[in-house]
Amino acid sequence: MAMQLPDIFETRQVKAFRDALMAGDLEQAKKIEDHLLAEAATSPEDREVLADQLRAAMLFRAYTDASGAGDEATALVFRGLLETMCSPKTVETTLMSGLLYAGLQQGSLPAEHHDRLTEWMGRADVGDAMREHLQGITRVP
Repeated sequence: MAMQLPDIFETRQVKAFRDALMAGDLEQAKKIEDHLLAEAATSPEDREVLADQLRAAMLFRAYTDASGAGDEATALVFRGLLETMCSPKTVETTLMSGLLYAGLQQGSLPAEHHDRLTEWMGRADVGDAMREHLQGITRVP
């Protein structure tokens, strides 16, 4: 079951972005992205980084919603879009953040996921708080 998000501007924009992508309306999806980035970016370089992270976050949310609803075909579409529309580093960071979030929610992760997250944190530039969170997640063999 997907977590219900508050009905706020950002949530509505993510849903509109997802709906535009599902309808194949890339022009509308781009307009939504541009609007959100105009609110946040402070330089052209900043805009590019934020654009990549914004796309990844919105696509990952759509992927997890579809997967949680049991719609694997749609989930695969969003996973494919995530992997083709975002940089490999951002995709990896987004997926690892998803694993961390799931582990925190459940209190545990399967060994394969826990090990993957541990390995990623060992080479990524993450803060001590994230490492501490990982220590609180039980590794299930």
